[in-house]
Amino acid sequence: MALLRACLLGLAMASMLFLSACVNKEPQERAAFIQLLQSRMNSASLLPIGILSEQEKEAVGGYADAYEVIADFQKILTQAAASMRDASEVETLRSVAEIVERRDRLEAARKTLAEQAAEVQRAQARADKARAALTLPADLAPVYDGVYDEAVTAPAAEVLDAAAAMDAVARDALGVADFVAAHAQDILLADGQARVATPTLQQELNLRLQGLNAQSEVLEHARAALRQAAGQPQDAR
Repeated sequence: MALLRACLLGLAMASMLFLSACVNKEPQERAAFIQLLQSRMNSASLLPIGILSEQEKEAVGGYADAYEVIADFQKILTQAAASMRDASEVETLRSVAEIVERRDRLEAARKTLAEQAAEVQRAQARADKARAALTLPADLAPVYDGVYDEAVTAPAAEVLDAAAAMDAVARDALGVADFVAAHAQDILLADGQARVATPTLQQELNLRLQGLNAQSEVLEHARAALRQAAGQPQDAR
């Protein structure tokens, strides 16, 4: 009898373990993930969204992969924005002489902007593809999509717009440098100032400089967007 009781107890324990192993944790993980996303949305900014702690990973279970789609994109966005921000420093121009002196750096800045913008576009395409492949429950999908829009779609658009704005400034600055080079015999650069031989030529140069100066506000807005995307305080320079 003792042997029989032991066998029955063993079978009962095995059944309990088997039932425990079959418990569906998805509802709890989904609820935890929804709560996590909502807490992120309630923060001041979703950029950066922040990495998951070990405790959070355990709580959300398989939904951690959906979170990583956003976090992985932001990692690339941050790196690209930092490179673009550094390139934008070349565009702090105070004189015609400085524009001419920085010609090579302006060309390099345009190359950096194009490369990093392409990197952001590729990263967004990968994230969008991964998002499309996710099958999320009806109560989770709108919450996730809201976070995705604010943490991926919106900042990507802002960074790409910033890159385009800065590229336009660099392009126009190079246009000024080309103009000066084409009229080297009539434009003398001395003490940071441009001395122009004829009124007509002076007017042409002034028009180019006015077009460049008109973009100063757009440039500052672009720099602010990049500082935010790069995780740099907005009052930092």
